[in-house]
Amino acid sequence: MPDDLTPLFADLRRQALPRVRPPGADAARRTVHRRATVQAATAAAALLAAGGSFLYAQRSGTDGTVTPAAPPSASTMAFVSGEPLPKSSGAVRRGLPNKAQIAGRLVPGADHAGVVSDFAEDVGMAAEAGRHRLRVGCSGPAPLPVTILVDNDIEQQHTLSCADSGVVEEYEFTLAEAGSVRVLIGSGGQFDAYALKLTKIRG
Repeated sequence: MPDDLTPLFADLRRQALPRVRPPGADAARRTVHRRATVQAATAAAALLAAGGSFLYAQRSGTDGTVTPAAPPSASTMAFVSGEPLPKSSGAVRRGLPNKAQIAGRLVPGADHAGVVSDFAEDVGMAAEAGRHRLRVGCSGPAPLPVTILVDNDIEQQHTLSCADSGVVEEYEFTLAEAGSVRVLIGSGGQFDAYALKLTKIRG
């Protein structure tokens, strides 16, 4: 007995086959063309928005007068064109190349000299009992914090207004008996060159 559904299935295949067949090269080209058009339209819209902002920035007041305005910034144009943003030209000022020699000349025969880094400098010196003078010289771009400790107790705290041309200060203190003197140079004076000299001035 013949199957009455066979002709129906054959007719259904004839109708559905064109719909499920792979799209082929022509359809692929249309898809690529459509995507390129969308990308071009997006770039054009960004450019028009930047130009519109520039023109709007030229208008001032309510009477519609036009005044000159600065052109779009480099960062705006870089965004529109897809170029990398320009890097900042600012650089950390580190003082003069010969700052160590400048600080050293301010403190002849220095007991200790150096350049402040990211960390505080801790300079220890032995001292006899009596009155002492600490001479501190510096050359550099930042104020120089100085803390004097006698036998690990804070004796004095100061801040030198350091400059490229060099600054020198002297501080006096007394040790009741022989002991240690520590000088802490704070990291807030980063890139400053400094020189220290401890001198006993009387017993």
